[in-house]
Amino acid sequence: MTTLATQLALIDGIGFDPFFRGFLSVMVGVVVLIGGTYLLIATNAGTRGGFMIAMAGLFGWMFLMGTIWTVYGIGWRGNPPTWELVEIDVDDVAETDDGLLFSEIEGASDLGGVTLEAPGVDDPDEAQAAALAQSEDLDLGDWRYLPTSDSTRGEAQAAADAHLLEEGVYSAGQYLPLQFGGFTRGGKPILEIDEDTNFFSEQASRVAHFFDETFLHPAHSQELMVIQTRAIVAKPALPGQPPPVAEIDPDAPLVSVVMERDRGGPVPNIISGLRFTPFMFTVFNGLVFAVLAWGLHNRDRREAEIRAAVG
Repeated sequence: MTTLATQLALIDGIGFDPFFRGFLSVMVGVVVLIGGTYLLIATNAGTRGGFMIAMAGLFGWMFLMGTIWTVYGIGWRGNPPTWELVEIDVDDVAETDDGLLFSEIEGASDLGGVTLEAPGVDDPDEAQAAALAQSEDLDLGDWRYLPTSDSTRGEAQAAADAHLLEEGVYSAGQYLPLQFGGFTRGGKPILEIDEDTNFFSEQASRVAHFFDETFLHPAHSQELMVIQTRAIVAKPALPGQPPPVAEIDPDAPLVSVVMERDRGGPVPNIISGLRFTPFMFTVFNGLVFAVLAWGLHNRDRREAEIRAAVG
């Protein structure tokens, strides 16, 4: 009786545990779909021929699936790109007249002391900040302003928060990122097409841009990001009142987090770490499919020779 109860408890655990239930579902699917296909083909092509045809179809399908995974960066993905800390610069006006130095970054002094947090109006919006960044009155050098709506800005902001806390520059809740304090440089060049360009020239430019810049991702295109922050005004929390709204202290030093994008993977100049795993999956399945297809081709050729000799 005890043994039966133990077995029922094991079966009950397998039925409700997500891992075992998922594992059994996959195994049943593999046996039914692949095994059923093999049995159907084996009735006409024989056991060995049916097995090779079924496996060729399976690995060919996985090759196509891996290609889609590689192109769109989905499915079995590798490690995503990360923002690695280069340095943290503090603009102390009392000691430094030149503002941000960015001592480790060549040419980054063009951004020294520049901030778009006060574009000249009391309540600026994104469009006004972008217009100021592109105006001749403000020279950003090779840097360009990155709006808060950009997804890359959000990823870099999260990485900057982690770096600031890890380095002990701030404690949690003691600072705020500047709304217009995001700048980037390098990375994949933006394709610019003239409005007067005809259709065929435009497509040719897109193809050339893909293979020259996007696909190969040259090593000289070092992608940098700067996230600017300031400390908040210290406000006491009154008993029985909600927490005070955090406000940036305009007199606090401007702290800039300089980060470099690490694409990951063994060959980041060709393919990122995110797509390297599905790419290797695609290559493996493509090779197996090619071997099976070649074996089937040789099998058909030998059968044709035998038929010709008999006939």
